[in-house]
Amino acid sequence: MGGSPRGPVHVEFRGVSKRYGQTVQAVRQLDLEIMRGEFLTLLGPSGSGKTTLLMILAGFVRANAGSIRVGGDEIITTPPHKRNIGMVFQNYALFPHMNVFHNIAFPLKQRGVAAAETAERVEKALDLVKLQGLGERRVDQLSGGQRQRVALARAIVFEPRIVLMDEPLSALDKGLREHMQIELRALHRRLGMTTVYVTHDQREAITMSDRIAVMNGGRIEQLDKPESLYARPQTQFVAGFIGESNFIPVECRNGSVWY
Repeated sequence: MGGSPRGPVHVEFRGVSKRYGQTVQAVRQLDLEIMRGEFLTLLGPSGSGKTTLLMILAGFVRANAGSIRVGGDEIITTPPHKRNIGMVFQNYALFPHMNVFHNIAFPLKQRGVAAAETAERVEKALDLVKLQGLGERRVDQLSGGQRQRVALARAIVFEPRIVLMDEPLSALDKGLREHMQIELRALHRRLGMTTVYVTHDQREAITMSDRIAVMNGGRIEQLDKPESLYARPQTQFVAGFIGESNFIPVECRNGSVWY
């Protein structure tokens, strides 16, 4: 596996496995290093293990084996609320009985942040996601794109050490989805937070990522920069999954290739 960017390792998976029952092996003895400040995407088809791996990092799913270190600290048994990780869910998971301000302020309230500081940090988060002046609006008055921004603001307002995103753009129409890809990437560059993103959309992954981990059957087939994955796939699965490919059967005889 190549294409590792410069910088210290921030998240380290070692031998991580997750099994459901006796037959379903969702993640298989997986090793992965994520660099500080990196935007890394877990890309793969349904059932590849990408969302399970994200949920293991978040603490919502318990691994059966292995080690996870963040900043050198072992977190495999740390409960989710003590991991200091922001999460953007696929369905946004906003509170319908709260307005925009209180949705974003929720993680600060849970951490006992003073009211004045909470107001200041919420306004800053609203500014970052370009929702200035919408703090009093109800969630049901927002468009899909605006709800996605509220979920993102809530994930970053408490300044987590890592932000996780589980297919956050999948419910948006094509035009808005492409626009939000650019905005998310720009926000990542501005904040510099280590970001782990899950998607099954190859174009989305290539557009946004520093590196992509292509997953299949609970394993990482290839970890590399987008351009390297496209130009130099290391397995037939990666070649078929990234872009359009033609496979031609050949036979080698005495140093010659026969079609």
